[in-house]
Amino acid sequence: SEKKKKKVLKQEGPLLITHHGISGPATLRLSAFGARELYNMKYKGDMYINWIPNFGNEEDVVNQLWKYTTLIPKRAISTSCPIVLAGGNSSIPKRLWSSLILNQCRISKELKWCEASKKQIRLIAQSLIKNKIEIIGKSTNKEEFVTAGGIDLKEVNMKTMESKICSNLFLCGEILNVDAITGGFNFMGCWSTGYTAGTHAKQGQLAIQEK
Repeated sequence: SEKKKKKVLKQEGPLLITHHGISGPATLRLSAFGARELYNMKYKGDMYINWIPNFGNEEDVVNQLWKYTTLIPKRAISTSCPIVLAGGNSSIPKRLWSSLILNQCRISKELKWCEASKKQIRLIAQSLIKNKIEIIGKSTNKEEFVTAGGIDLKEVNMKTMESKICSNLFLCGEILNVDAITGGFNFMGCWSTGYTAGTHAKQGQLAIQEK
């Protein structure tokens, strides 16, 4: 039997580097869309980051980097990122650039652009467009933004938020099997279902008291 193809999860957007790992909108969306896959993987695996998605493929970046061996030959590679945006600002933060050069590419701190070999230039290009990051786990429970899974929506009257299985039981928020990407949607879901559940629960209680 043919092996099942591994599902590749992709996401683009702002990325935040923290002391404990990566976060930010792109990371949160990726973990939301791939919540079940990541759970099945026990939060272990590899991910690849393209730090400069608007600068072409590997060959484009190699050619661009090679030009700097003559344009800025005497500058140290570890302290001079030549990949700049339209406004003239560096596309890579200084500390990230230095880390990629020194730790990922294992290039000497003193090596100048004019001394770089073609192999080293390609290594830099690869670290910029396909930087391999090992996934070793997720954040602790208190730091998670939203949970996936819960009570199936087919078991809930969405107009009242009352359970179809157990009468007079009203459900809302993250107890339901619904989650959304970052941007306030989860808050809105909790508030909306909470209001609806609370309103109808009160109406149901008053109706019982009047009997």
